[in-house]
Amino acid sequence: MSAADGLSPSLSARCATNPEEPATGTCSRCGTFFCGRCVQTVLGRTYCGPCAGRPEVNYLERFRQKLWGRRDGWGWLAGMAGALFAALAVFLLLEGQPVPGALCAVGTAVCGAFFLGLRGAREAVIATPLVLALGSAVQGQTEAAVGLAFLSLAALSLRFDTRNQLFFRRPVSEERLLRLWHVRENNPLARQALSVALGGLLLPLLAPLALLLGAWALKRVDPTAVPPIGRRGQALAALVLGGASLVLWALVLWPRLGLFLARFTGG
Repeated sequence: MSAADGLSPSLSARCATNPEEPATGTCSRCGTFFCGRCVQTVLGRTYCGPCAGRPEVNYLERFRQKLWGRRDGWGWLAGMAGALFAALAVFLLLEGQPVPGALCAVGTAVCGAFFLGLRGAREAVIATPLVLALGSAVQGQTEAAVGLAFLSLAALSLRFDTRNQLFFRRPVSEERLLRLWHVRENNPLARQALSVALGGLLLPLLAPLALLLGAWALKRVDPTAVPPIGRRGQALAALVLGGASLVLWALVLWPRLGLFLARFTGG
């Protein structure tokens, strides 16, 4: 039962935005009374209009806008491939090989369209290697056909790449956007701490740094915050791996260090 429901009819709370309307609840952030006309739901919580528009509340929409139309790694890779295809097309045409040169020119156009984020470029990147694979198979070029077929399968992953969909300004569900947000934005310090801890297994100087970063990341964890700060498991894993690395390297290096000091002082 909301705060507004507990009041008597004569003292019924009114909406802060629309005073003529009775309040139906309170904002999850500021506690302001709202009515059915102005209430807004963001990620399962109810807010008043001003709070719902704040970046820290509607953090998924802010994340969407941050990546909307912004070129991703696939886009830059396509740009480099397009430049390579263009140089190869010029070389083949000058060498008197028009068919391979024309195919490279087609690859240049497709990669260029993908780099620019043009409509239909994602589908073209998937279809072009498949068409070239079929053509190579018909001509008896089995190795080229197999390679192009694998390239087409790799390009097929673009259909399920949320980040690439945002680059091409395609609609993305809230669930998929939330998963991408967790990967890229949710307590990145914990992920970095775990990476440093794994590096500490090979380089002893990284183990103390992993402990420091893991403790810092663990301290930041707050699932009730808006936006929530998670990755407790990764922070704990960084602490465990960092501590284990420190102990293992101490067991390995300490005897050698003692032997070195003994030789140094004895000499």
